[in-house]
Amino acid sequence: MIVPMKRLTLIALKADEAAIMKALQRAGAVEVISRGEEADDAALRERLDQDAQRMQTAAELLKPYGKKPPMGPKPERSADELYASTAESAALTERAEALGAKLAALRQETEKHRALIEQLSPWRELTAPVESIRPTKNIRFETGFLKLQAVESLLEAGFAAEVFPAGQEAAVLIAANAKDQEALQQTLKDLEFAEYSFPAVTGTPAAAIAKAEGEIASLEKQADETLAALKETAEKRAVLLEGIDANNFERERAAAANAVEKTQSTFVLEGWVREDEVEKAEQAVAAAADVFSFEVRDPLPEENPPSAMKNHKLVEPFESIVTMYAYPSYRGIDATAVTAPFYFLFFGMMLSDSGYGLALFIGGLLFSKFLKPQGGMAKLVKVITYGGLSAALCGPFIGTFFGMNWNDMFNTTIFPLLFDPMVDVMPMMLLSCGLGLAHMYTGIIVKMYMCFRDGDPQSAIFDQLSWMLLLTGLILIFVAPNQTIKTVAIVLTALGGGMLLLFSGRSKKNPFMRIGSGLGALYNITGYLSDILSYVRIFALGLVSGAMGMVFNLIGGMVHDAFGGLGVAGAVIGTILAAAVLLVLHVFSLFINTLGAYAHCARLQFIEFYGKFYEADGREFKPLRFNAKSAILRDK
Repeated sequence: MIVPMKRLTLIALKADEAAIMKALQRAGAVEVISRGEEADDAALRERLDQDAQRMQTAAELLKPYGKKPPMGPKPERSADELYASTAESAALTERAEALGAKLAALRQETEKHRALIEQLSPWRELTAPVESIRPTKNIRFETGFLKLQAVESLLEAGFAAEVFPAGQEAAVLIAANAKDQEALQQTLKDLEFAEYSFPAVTGTPAAAIAKAEGEIASLEKQADETLAALKETAEKRAVLLEGIDANNFERERAAAANAVEKTQSTFVLEGWVREDEVEKAEQAVAAAADVFSFEVRDPLPEENPPSAMKNHKLVEPFESIVTMYAYPSYRGIDATAVTAPFYFLFFGMMLSDSGYGLALFIGGLLFSKFLKPQGGMAKLVKVITYGGLSAALCGPFIGTFFGMNWNDMFNTTIFPLLFDPMVDVMPMMLLSCGLGLAHMYTGIIVKMYMCFRDGDPQSAIFDQLSWMLLLTGLILIFVAPNQTIKTVAIVLTALGGGMLLLFSGRSKKNPFMRIGSGLGALYNITGYLSDILSYVRIFALGLVSGAMGMVFNLIGGMVHDAFGGLGVAGAVIGTILAAAVLLVLHVFSLFINTLGAYAHCARLQFIEFYGKFYEADGREFKPLRFNAKSAILRDK
């Protein structure tokens, strides 16, 4: 159900604002309505945002250096414990920033020396100091690179050169008389000479390379020490994550505080509170302040309150299916209660293998018990767990057990208890379509209830009931076992069709336009028929699950039999290999068929079901509360 909302107006002394906002955040019952103006506390929010960015960057920096978190639930913490980590997380942030900056500088300096070594390597054999290669009054020097075949042409031209071959090229130091400079330049141009300038080093290139290598060794040692310090710091990354949560608490409270109206001595907070948590919110304010005004009222027709859902614990997990489509309108219907039974049944029929179902059910229970997922993930896991139970129950009626036939397992002839999808194709298709029709009728009935609730009985009868009469009549015409039922079917068809023809366009005064609207409405019968056929996917997916399991069992048997002629050792090897093959194939089958069942069950809800009644223009109720990512929050 959609929980009724109350509009809250809270007036209190400005001196109590901070305490009241903290109390409301701890209670987690009020969604503050923003006034949409510029922040009064822009400096505070900017500082909190900067702190959040710094801490998040530090956490990402430390992540590769820390140990991978163990599988299991997050630690349980109270909000006060998360706040207590603020000082240490700030210190960790500063240390991580300093170490990260130092490591980056060391690596940058190391790369500079590596680049210098790479640049000087072709000149390693040069014995002259680099600083001595400078032009004089009579001598000019050129340094650069030539292709090996061009070196001989340079020497034949009469120029003196020292050559250092390196692969297909050679580093060349050329000395020439100043008066031959022009001729040298022309020769070098013809030989496609690539000029080179030595970097700012002294001594021979070999000495400069050795010095750079020594610097690299020193820098790498410092980098190793810095990495060790980063790893040590990363051991406390969990504290940093807790600090991030504490900072987020402050940011969210600051954003909420910015949304209230303020005078010199008071503040006015407008918000939404669930009807069942009004007392909780008022008690939170009373614990934080002595003087205040706390008033609630029903939403006005023009107001659009947020939507909050409250359902029985058994069907609550299916809220994740509903919200995956869209949040329900506040004045609409929460589809969770009507979605749950159909989703449960359709999932089991689509998976239709008791072995797969038991694996999902047990796996889901263990996952929930030991990993303790929270929020939407917890609901999703429970939906899959329920789906596994449904598949386990459906298996004996229309399915298999890990692809094995029930009769072969128990040496009987009574299975399946309902239909064998591989043999009884038509009955299974009719069952799927029949369940689909019941599913669609449920959606129409919900819409009829909404119409009556909203004081519109004509829409309930002429736009909704008429379709149930028409569809029921058309179906009975084809399946009626005798003339009496067929006569009833004809009456239902005529009544439903007539209601649609005459009253679908009842808002129009022109009789011709009214009849035209009725004919247009009747054309929608094709949509309803295609919707019914969509439920054949229940049969199709159930057939695929069993068929894949059977084929994989045949493959496993072939692997086992392939070693049958090799004696005892061959039998053992064949059994081990067959078991491994079956495990891999059935895990794949379980995954792909579970994914298919989950997606196609959701599709049937979203298109064939919700289209009949669901109003999806709602928004989620988001009260000011503690939202932690690093821990499971407890009250104290």
